[in-house]
Amino acid sequence: MVYRVHGQALPLVALMLPILTLFVLVVIELANLWLAVAKLEDALQQATRSAVQQIDYAVLARNGQALRGNRVCQSVTIQSPGQCAALVQVAHQFLLVNLQQAHLGGVDPVVLAANTRWTVLPQGGVCGSISTTTPLLCAEVQPVLRGLFGLGEVRPRIRAADTVDRLERP
Repeated sequence: MVYRVHGQALPLVALMLPILTLFVLVVIELANLWLAVAKLEDALQQATRSAVQQIDYAVLARNGQALRGNRVCQSVTIQSPGQCAALVQVAHQFLLVNLQQAHLGGVDPVVLAANTRWTVLPQGGVCGSISTTTPLLCAEVQPVLRGLFGLGEVRPRIRAADTVDRLERP
């Protein structure tokens, strides 16, 4: 036989409510950080996709493929673009516009775009998981993301790479 009294479950609810609240806050925090990383990945991927289209049209007229400024640059930034200044400047501008449209709270788009490292491989090569013989542009950034509730910070390494579409020979 079970004997019940009104309010008997109240201590159990009082113990479970803080745990449940903390769980919900952690889920919101993780979802927000995951969304921020996804927005950053998308902005970086779109910037590389747009910037790699800066091709040398004189080479294209000869039925070839090459990027403007036919130099290899490894891990350059907008502050020190090396011999790839024209292409890195275009990529930086695309990334800056994309980051400003992403509305990332607590992340300064100008600082993030300035910290992005670009690799230009005009004859193709290997960058991350992409290996190709066509011109390749790679980007990498490692931002510091803080959650909504200050439960910690995350430093994801975000990479993007894109190549010029292969030119089909007639």
